[in-house]
Amino acid sequence: MTTAKRLALAAALVGFGLPGCTDWAGYDLDVASGKVPQLANMRRSVIPDPYAMPRLPAPGTVPVSNPMGDVPGHFGSAQLDSVAPTLANPYAGGATPAVLARGKVQYDNNCTVCHGPAGAGDGTVVQQARGADGKMYPRFPFAPPVNGAAAAARSDGYLYAVVAAGRGLMPPYGSRITHPDRWAVVEYVRALQARAGQTAQRGAAAPATSAATATTPQQQTEPPAAPTPAPGQPAAQNAPAAAPAAAPVVPAAQGPAAARP
Repeated sequence: MTTAKRLALAAALVGFGLPGCTDWAGYDLDVASGKVPQLANMRRSVIPDPYAMPRLPAPGTVPVSNPMGDVPGHFGSAQLDSVAPTLANPYAGGATPAVLARGKVQYDNNCTVCHGPAGAGDGTVVQQARGADGKMYPRFPFAPPVNGAAAAARSDGYLYAVVAAGRGLMPPYGSRITHPDRWAVVEYVRALQARAGQTAQRGAAAPATSAATATTPQQQTEPPAAPTPAPGQPAAQNAPAAAPAAAPVVPAAQGPAAARP
């Protein structure tokens, strides 16, 4: 068979086979030809997918965490005790003067009217006013002091949550005070407490330890005493020697606040 006849036969076979093995776009034929190594060149490209990231971005170009911490989801005043332990103060007592100044601005604008300029609970809304009958009436039922022992015993997260969601007669201020400014208010309130002579308990209060299970440092460091020999018997030769006095524990210097998440 000559070459011309062979080509004609191959063309005829292809012509008869195309309608049954491919669609109008030729997709099936493309897939079939791709299985032949000689016809499969560049079918697997080295170019990455359009949305793939072949290498990591330069440091700082795509932030993946907020140094002020993530903004908590919506919560109400009934969830203060459960939300407070999940909130971490990014300043943790290391607020700069600029942060305290920002906290004072927010406190003066939103809190002074009830809690007073020094946090004593004596704002203008709480003070009495003279009525038309000449008698003195309170303008607002009550505003607790934020510079007292009760507020100082609360954690930073609890104070933040109260600012955001409110409590009791206090309305929520989450829509008025932003996430960073809430922490600035917390730091300024801590400053007011310090001026009033209060020591802030920044973390959650530690559970009380019962007297039956409480142990003193002396009880923890002293070894058990050797048994007293009976009268007329020599002292035990292998009695444990008294342990040397424990060295005083020197607290580590507190450096600047750790990096925030």
